[in-house]
Amino acid sequence: MGMWKKAGLAALAAALILALAGCMGGEADEMFALPQPPEDYRNLNAKLNEVRMAISGESIAPQTGANSQTVQLQDLDGDGVLESAVAFFRVPGAERPLKVYVFDLQEDGSYQVDTVIEGVGSAIYSVDYENVGGGERKEVLVSWLISGDDRTLGVYSLDDVEGIELLWVNSYTRFRLADLDEDGLRELVVVTLPVGGDGSPRADYYDYDGAALALKSTAPLSSGINEVKSLRSGNLMGDVPAVFAASGFPESSEQVVDILCCRDGALTNITLDRDTHRSEATVRSYTAVSGWDINYDGVMEEPVSVLLPKAQGVTDDFWLLQWRQFDDLGQPQTVLTTYHNVTDGWYFDVLDDWTGRVTVSRKDSISAGERAVAFSLWEGEDEEARTFLVLYKLTGTNQQTRASLGNRQTIFSDATSTYAYELMSQVWDTGLSGEEIGRRFHIIRTEWSAEN
Repeated sequence: MGMWKKAGLAALAAALILALAGCMGGEADEMFALPQPPEDYRNLNAKLNEVRMAISGESIAPQTGANSQTVQLQDLDGDGVLESAVAFFRVPGAERPLKVYVFDLQEDGSYQVDTVIEGVGSAIYSVDYENVGGGERKEVLVSWLISGDDRTLGVYSLDDVEGIELLWVNSYTRFRLADLDEDGLRELVVVTLPVGGDGSPRADYYDYDGAALALKSTAPLSSGINEVKSLRSGNLMGDVPAVFAASGFPESSEQVVDILCCRDGALTNITLDRDTHRSEATVRSYTAVSGWDINYDGVMEEPVSVLLPKAQGVTDDFWLLQWRQFDDLGQPQTVLTTYHNVTDGWYFDVLDDWTGRVTVSRKDSISAGERAVAFSLWEGEDEEARTFLVLYKLTGTNQQTRASLGNRQTIFSDATSTYAYELMSQVWDTGLSGEEIGRRFHIIRTEWSAEN
């Protein structure tokens, strides 16, 4: 990117500010004049209309992913300036109806076509930009939707007007970019499930070989899975990068997570059991919570669900989650145990000795705006469970008043709710103080992750 482009974009931003400031003074008829769009926007829009008319096409947008706008400004050369515009079109009746146009900003402020990528299918499913070859410009990864769930994947270099195809995957389920060999560039992991019972679920590992993305190795996934729910990247113990594939089974509520990392240059499923051909260490029944770095130590944790004993009169299932980290040999280590209340949006770090000794029940009063979870000491099926801790979410009016009823104490409040606790240490002295309860109580934060 030349200095003229940076200066031009800076001037553009300044012009916008001046245009807005101009609305604050002057004659009355000028005060309400709409600011004019910047020149490069007008130039880009004119170029888009020119191309659309020339190819008799219609503008479309990728269906999913982080890049789902009809027109996307991109920094493809990594200099920190959005010097390229990427637009998507469909040309009905054409042999290759889907078009990806890459425009570059010129010195005179106009936009010119740099590269055109064409594909077959009913829609563009997703698009990503990543430097997978180590060159000066990023490559473009396009997922072409054929029909239903059938998708193909192409990776294209922008070093030619028509785009140079570095990789073509005829059918895939999900893919993820991750630097598994720690060379500073992200490689491509493509997960494919068998269609019609033909073959086994697998993960293919592609790396750039100087001319194209080449298949380096393949790792099996857990036998019997029928869908891949998510594909995430994170670190194992020792800061070893890995990809975590969470999958489901047909006619079962269980989920399994296959953990993939690069060992001796090859993709390896480190959790796969050789006897059962499943990653048994990560199979769980409670699936409302996904793996993530729950203790913020830079290592991904995966939850294993532990069914709690049921108190008398309780029919619902309640679970504790034991959060495990893994090393690059697939050996787990439990670092935290929690109770997750997904319905009310919070979780609580429980003490290690609660497992097997605690039962959970709900004590809601919906009409009063109170939702509550009671933790009780469980001493066997023939004994009545005794409640020692209740955690409340209070909404509606008089929250603060209700948070101090009886022995209740406030944990904290946000814009809509007050969270409180009631501790009965005479039932079971767990050693918890009010301050400690506050430290162990967390709001569930929604973690957004683009999936491909």
